Amino acid sequence: MKKTNFVIFLFLFLFFATVDQVRSQSVREGYNPLSATRQVHEDYLMWKRTIWRNVNLKEPQNKPFFAKNREITKFIFDAVANGTLQPYTNDSVTERQLMTAEEFAAKLVVEEEGAGDDGFGDDDGFGDDGFDDFGFGEEEEDPFGDPFGGGEEEEEEGGIIIPPQEISLMELKEDIYFDRVHSRIYFDIQAVTLILPAASADRSSDGGFTSYDYNPAGFEKAIASFRFVDLYNLFRNNSDALWYNDRNIAQHKNLSDAFLLRLFKGNIVKVANVDDNRIADLFDGKEAIIQSLKVEQDLIEWEAALWEY
Repeated sequence: MKKTNFVIFLFLFLFFATVDQVRSQSVREGYNPLSATRQVHEDYLMWKRTIWRNVNLKEPQNKPFFAKNREITKFIFDAVANGTLQPYTNDSVTERQLMTAEEFAAKLVVEEEGAGDDGFGDDDGFGDDGFDDFGFGEEEEDPFGDPFGGGEEEEEEGGIIIPPQEISLMELKEDIYFDRVHSRIYFDIQAVTLILPAASADRSSDGGFTSYDYNPAGFEKAIASFRFVDLYNLFRNNSDALWYNDRNIAQHKNLSDAFLLRLFKGNIVKVANVDDNRIADLFDGKEAIIQSLKVEQDLIEWEAALWEY
């Protein structure tokens, strides 16, 4: 009798455990794994668009992300070097786009003038620019060198290392969607791409031009992409990763919170479309800026008109 009861109890336990497992798996399905905090089931999405924003970290509103010795890029570089953060070759950030630490290190070496590509090729990735051409030999133990050397020029056998202070552009890929259950619009960052600006004419302290440019190619160069959920967890677990509030130093914020509060300023450079065109591909000069602002205004007007129906 006791044996029969034990068998029945074991059967019921395994049955309910299996049901719970299937139920939890079905609950997870339909949610975007790239959403850091705002998990909304796909069945609840009434409307959705994907946009890309260009964030210049040297602009006044974005400077708190780029405070001296607390640059957001510095924390990212350090995490990749330590193996705690996974870089990707483009903002699709899938397993097919995984980038090794060596490949990331190669992106941080100053290319010869005219070499490489702009990182925005036809394959929507960073292209194949031949990492072996950067001169990292088999005896090179630390391909990163010391990219945090106070912004000073650093010469390695493979070339000059680009310091994190020079990577002053970010491109944010984010989904905008309307949750019909909670009647809310969400801006959900999916991926962050670090970009080296094009060569500039910055002058040194003595009035002359700098001895060399970190990007002599003449166009913006994409370094790597990262899943925003990975960056969110990285910053959340690092008390030093601060959005620096110079107007009230008692109110610094963690970089993860600064992103969720949307304390950055970025111009829309692309809206998802069938031809995968960027705004700059369709319009030139000032007209591209005007169209970027128009897209922003259209989004605001759409949200305002939504509540009038």
